[in-house]
Amino acid sequence: MYQNHKVACLMAAAGSGKRMGSGLSKQYRMLGDMPILSRAVKAFEDHPLVDSIYIIGREEELDYCREEMLEPYGFTKIRGLVAGGKERQDSVKNGLDALDDETLVLVHDGARPFITEDVITRTIQMAESRGAAIAAVPAKDTIKVAAPDPEDHGDAPALYFTATPDRSTLYQVQTPQGFLTKTLKDAHELAAEQNFYGTDDAVLVERMGKKVYLVMGDYKNMKVTTLEDMETGLVILKMLEGEQTPVKEERDMEYRMGTGYDVHKLVEDRKLILGGVEIPYEKGLLGHSDADVLVHAVMDALLGAAALRDIGYHFPDSDERYRGADSLKLLEEVIGLLDHNGFIPVNVDGTVIAQRPKILPYIPQMCENMAKIIWPDLPLEEAVRRINVKGTTTEKLGFCGRGEGIASEAVACIRTK
Repeated sequence: MYQNHKVACLMAAAGSGKRMGSGLSKQYRMLGDMPILSRAVKAFEDHPLVDSIYIIGREEELDYCREEMLEPYGFTKIRGLVAGGKERQDSVKNGLDALDDETLVLVHDGARPFITEDVITRTIQMAESRGAAIAAVPAKDTIKVAAPDPEDHGDAPALYFTATPDRSTLYQVQTPQGFLTKTLKDAHELAAEQNFYGTDDAVLVERMGKKVYLVMGDYKNMKVTTLEDMETGLVILKMLEGEQTPVKEERDMEYRMGTGYDVHKLVEDRKLILGGVEIPYEKGLLGHSDADVLVHAVMDALLGAAALRDIGYHFPDSDERYRGADSLKLLEEVIGLLDHNGFIPVNVDGTVIAQRPKILPYIPQMCENMAKIIWPDLPLEEAVRRINVKGTTTEKLGFCGRGEGIASEAVACIRTK
């Protein structure tokens, strides 16, 4: 093994971790007994061919990164902490500007904690001999190209498959990506001049007409992006360390609360629907959808707990797709949003505020309707035990007391997966 260049690692760690569903950037979360970022840094710290490491993080988190991710582990190759930019490409350029006299640079994702010495070595050696190299693994799944159906003229045309590339030629790109420092700097400068943003650093080098060579990566070299990835990461960690690692540590569990409120006017010639139940009454609630104030309040409570804005943002009354919409269907979409962001509802408590009609006879069906959607994987009896609906009056005071409208409030508790 030989080394003709001084090697730097730019550790890209400026991501916000939005898909984790919490304010903590994903690379700072604990994976076993060590943060994700610290595990990634350690791999390059321990590698004999790596001379220096530069951490690129969000400017407001650099002190936290230094104090919590780096100093406790005694890393000696850290040469600087660099403030990231608006996009990942901007962050890497800032890191390149901070380099000293290193002539070969590796760019690695701070959220890839399982990078191995062998992959780092192969990347360095290929970049030294060929000028540019990236770690990648063969695609396991069939990949198809999709496009909107030109015969659909609505706001959301259906997608159809237009091509199926030969899977034997397809690779899933990982990091590190290694380059001669001057080559990568030139590529970033050209991209900045042309206001071009690529999906990775290799694309920028390819645009200059230079070849980027493949080195075999490792399927375990995954990027931890979602809470599901955390679960997979713990399994990999257990396998690598050969010891029992808890699937979910208590410190990784997060509980959140949210509140919701909705009100609609009572008018003639409208159905009265509450909790997905059509209630016989002389008036109904006026709204763009079915105006189910109870379900709307529940949806807002769930979205609020997950910091995912509100129903007006996701289902605006300016969108004709939601005219007359079944609110239970919208609740189903909200549950999908929570699931995608790594949250599970724990319990829901709702209150309907109306002078008339009396809703007591319909409450069991309301609870059942919502419970089936909020906890689709639970037995119905168990799901219903997690939701409560109450009815109250305002003693004939205010618009509810005068029978001009119906309001609803809700409180929801959710937790991370």
